[in-house]
Amino acid sequence: MKRIIQIFILVLSLGAMAQKASEPKDFMVLTTKVEQLKPILLAADELATDGNFEIVLYGKNVADILKPETEKFIGWAGKSNVKVNVCKMSLDRLQINPNTLPKEINVVDNAFLYAFQLQKAGYKILNL
Repeated sequence: MKRIIQIFILVLSLGAMAQKASEPKDFMVLTTKVEQLKPILLAADELATDGNFEIVLYGKNVADILKPETEKFIGWAGKSNVKVNVCKMSLDRLQINPNTLPKEINVVDNAFLYAFQLQKAGYKILNL
């Protein structure tokens, strides 16, 4: 009986370890609205993951990233180790030169392709 209990405890422990190992560490949020940066960054801080956290802005509102009031969110993202990306297709459509973006912002060619690539690499993706 003692041996059965030991095996049962071992199986439960292995199951808990496997579940913990499979918990996502990497997250990415797709959004069209710069004003959503604040709640996204609050969530990133709350998760405090030891993995990666990325935000990808796309669509007609990416021009808002150039507004002075977004500087605080870009700085916050840097302090929280959150990578902020902007879709190049959106920039091209709005005729925004990527060189005019703050240096902390990365440009990805296609927001959706990038999301699929990260999802394939194990990221959990949220589209707002």
